[in-house]
Amino acid sequence: MGEIVRNCRLCKKPMESSPFTMCNTCLMESNRVQSYVIKHPHVSIERISEQTEVPYVKVELMVKLGLNEKDTVESQAH
Repeated sequence: MGEIVRNCRLCKKPMESSPFTMCNTCLMESNRVQSYVIKHPHVSIERISEQTEVPYVKVELMVKLGLNEKDTVESQAH
């Protein structure tokens, strides 16, 4: 059987089978954004993008997908 390949939830690039829905690059960027948002709540997407060096469009998509909400981060910790 062939290896299962799927697309990253954020950048849509093909990635190898993984327990994560994002490729390694997007996963690291998402973690940077999450850490920044936890320390700086109520900050603009533009500011998040500038401070984390994650492209604005990608941060905007993370927000739309709900990847960086405080509840999501806390539920993953438990």
